Amino acid sequence: MKQECWDTCNSMVISWILSSVSENIRRSVKFMDNAAEIWLHLQSRFSVTNGAKKYSLNKQIYDTKQQSRPICECYTKMKALWVELESFNVTPATTKLTPEINAFIRALNDKKEELKLFQFLSGLDDDYSAQRSQILMQSKLPTVKEACNIMQQEEIQREVFKHVKEEPEVMAMHTKRSELSCENCGKSGHATEKCWACIGLWSNTSHD
Repeated sequence: MKQECWDTCNSMVISWILSSVSENIRRSVKFMDNAAEIWLHLQSRFSVTNGAKKYSLNKQIYDTKQQSRPICECYTKMKALWVELESFNVTPATTKLTPEINAFIRALNDKKEELKLFQFLSGLDDDYSAQRSQILMQSKLPTVKEACNIMQQEEIQREVFKHVKEEPEVMAMHTKRSELSCENCGKSGHATEKCWACIGLWSNTSHD
């Protein structure tokens, strides 16, 4: 009977802990089946090492650069770091929401979103400096997700124009080669100085 009561209480506490933490933290403890072990794990993780861990996460965010990789890859990496960093920022529970408190929370969230936007834009390659300037000059800044969508559309357009530009160049090179005509053998596609018949003739003459 005691074991059944303990199991019931243990399950209840685990359920409470898992429902009270973010998804990122939940993944790190979901395979633990003892409430006391989970609590000690969370206590050791979020007690004395908070400062060092938060510093490390912030440094990783600012060190994340596109470096010619797809924009979505850069954004996804930053997003994972933002989620983990946010798990360290515990805010006190609010029992009564007044208009002033709601306004404060909205302003606080806007500042967080603005910081994420600056971090994301600063990680992009210099090739996107013009688009970055256009976004920052807007009277109402977009969310970081909206900015990512804008940059991805630009990235797609560049890929399309790149292929469109390459096709005529390849065709022009092919046409130019076709227009070449060898005076020695009469065949097209190469100049006289690159004719194998001439090269072979010159080679034999030099040996003589």
